[in-house]
Amino acid sequence: MDESRTPLTGLLDWCQAILGPLQLISDSSREHPGQRTGALRLRAESGDYYLKIHREQAGWHNEVHAYRAWASAFGGFAPRLLAAHDAEPLALLLSALPGRILEEVRLPAAQELAVWRRAGEALAALHTCAAGDFFGPCLRDGSPAGKRLTAAQAYVGAELEGWLERGMRAGCLTGDEMVLVERARGLLAAFAGERPLPCHRDYGPANWLVDGDGRWAGVIDFEFAHWDVRVADFTRYPNWEWLLRPALTEAFDAGYGHVFSHAEEAQRLLGHILYALAAVVWGAENQYHGFAAEGRQALARLAEMVDA
Repeated sequence: MDESRTPLTGLLDWCQAILGPLQLISDSSREHPGQRTGALRLRAESGDYYLKIHREQAGWHNEVHAYRAWASAFGGFAPRLLAAHDAEPLALLLSALPGRILEEVRLPAAQELAVWRRAGEALAALHTCAAGDFFGPCLRDGSPAGKRLTAAQAYVGAELEGWLERGMRAGCLTGDEMVLVERARGLLAAFAGERPLPCHRDYGPANWLVDGDGRWAGVIDFEFAHWDVRVADFTRYPNWEWLLRPALTEAFDAGYGHVFSHAEEAQRLLGHILYALAAVVWGAENQYHGFAAEGRQALARLAEMVDA
């Protein structure tokens, strides 16, 4: 046995068998608590690529399925999946899109609004590219990864109860936050009849690219993508733009081109509560205290909105 070989060596050999001779250009992993993936930028004669390595099976299955079934809805504005490595370590070989992460670029206000609007337009194509018959994660072949849930109210309710249970175990929720969760249960009825849509579920500036002229250039990272309710892609903003910079989310809505009904606005409100609750709980579990504090601030504002 060659003890000099490592799992990474094996993955690079796998990539080279597909692409031909290549160079490892950089480690493009984004470090944060609870990190589930790593990414290496590779260069071959035919261009640049990413080797994305998954530490968890769930994200790998989500991403393989999404790239195979849904990413083409973005046209040339999403990476192409060249190959999936289905033995440990689980990995994907992806084409590299040109551009920089929006979160890392400072744009003039008008240009930033245009990027958000264009991102909303692109999302509409994803949401209409397929129709689902269950909610939740998929295996790579598109079959349900867990219990088959077909009612949106039950699906969203299970997510709410799951975060509440984790928060109670961690002892990180205040009395006021528990009261808000109890009142949020009353919003679940707004999801009656909602159908599953293909959702990215991490669709925001951390995963949007812009080109050298500051124009929207694509979306990456489909590891959380699965069948969900529409508002899942309108409520998951780690930088809390809906609260702190609402002009951006208004531009996004305008680009998406859908007039939200009263029931859908109630769905969106519950979606914001869910994300803020998850920030508090996940932040406590992973000692990501800044994110937890931001979640608490959002929950306090959301309590006022539920009262309004």
